[in-house]
Amino acid sequence: MKGVLVAVTRWFCRPLTVIGRAGLARGPVVFVANHASHADTAAVIAALPRRIRKELAPAAAEDYWFRSALKARVVRAFTGAFPFPRHGLTGIERGHALLQQGRSILLFPEGTRSKDGSVEEFRCGVGILARQGAVIVPVGLAGSREVFPKGTKLPRRAPVAVVFGEPRSFDQERSSEVIAKELCDEVCDLAARAAECLEHPKRSLYERMGRFARSRAAIALVFVWSVVEALWWPLIPDFLVAPLAIAAPSRALVLAGTATLGSVTGGVVAFHLGEVGELLAAHAPLVTPAMHEQAATWMNDEGAMGLLRQPLSGIPYKAFALRAADQLSLGGFVAFSALARGLRIVAVAAIFAGGGVALRKLWPRVFGAFLIAYCVVFAFGLNSTIEAWE
Repeated sequence: MKGVLVAVTRWFCRPLTVIGRAGLARGPVVFVANHASHADTAAVIAALPRRIRKELAPAAAEDYWFRSALKARVVRAFTGAFPFPRHGLTGIERGHALLQQGRSILLFPEGTRSKDGSVEEFRCGVGILARQGAVIVPVGLAGSREVFPKGTKLPRRAPVAVVFGEPRSFDQERSSEVIAKELCDEVCDLAARAAECLEHPKRSLYERMGRFARSRAAIALVFVWSVVEALWWPLIPDFLVAPLAIAAPSRALVLAGTATLGSVTGGVVAFHLGEVGELLAAHAPLVTPAMHEQAATWMNDEGAMGLLRQPLSGIPYKAFALRAADQLSLGGFVAFSALARGLRIVAVAAIFAGGGVALRKLWPRVFGAFLIAYCVVFAFGLNSTIEAWE
């Protein structure tokens, strides 16, 4: 049931910013966090890697969460919590037993939720566990109080940040009170860092790409890219449109239409360049003489319909556009250019947008790796195409 809790928590804690997660090692540790809300336990569970989350047992106030059999069953089912009395050492003893079993535990050493969001003095129980040899991982939370303020019945959506500190081990000669005070100071610093994350949220590459894809700047870039590609630039508009369509599927058709318009506009410019066009054709990068010859042959034999061969041939559009004036009318060139270019670019945008929708939960984690693989595969395909037309 923790999976259900994680899904619900990530919906309410949006965005959930997590820092320091990569440095967490598997094994019995004591997570020590500040406490301002009933959402704190859920936020820490959602922030942890699955391998650690499934072994975690959060401490839950026995007099509140375990005062009825039904509430106890629910809290155990969704969080795996164990009852922790507010006074005495029974809760610490239960926590120590869980550590001995190889499980990690989550403690809120303040003993109760903060009324104003500040971190209160830690009780010495966590120091006792540290003196017994437990590894302590301090955790700072911010934003959870806005998700589930003290005194409210239902949660609401708000951004939350969770910052994990470095694992700590303590000398058994030190007093539990001194250890608790040191951990309290460290959690205060981590909570302040978490609060800074909420003021200046760090967006993932996928989120930044999506935000850009929805901007006017993306429209301008796609248009200019497409115009220049029709004249000289070697990278097709599809190369740019595809990742933008993944990051912002709702903008895929707009981006594809812009790329088509830009490509045809560049083609019209190339159509009227005359001798300058001949010069560009002779020096266009990654366009071989065989490509120019085949494009000219298709237009000579089939007229404007020869342009329909371009999308699947591997021959750049510029090889057609820069030589089209000698064989085609402007009207036929524009009409068949729009059809040929538009069909391929829209198809590519639609396919990648579909992938963006189908895998939308996966992309934030793998988008950077995807871009690297995408560029490698594209470069390999481009090289193979050039070799085939040499």
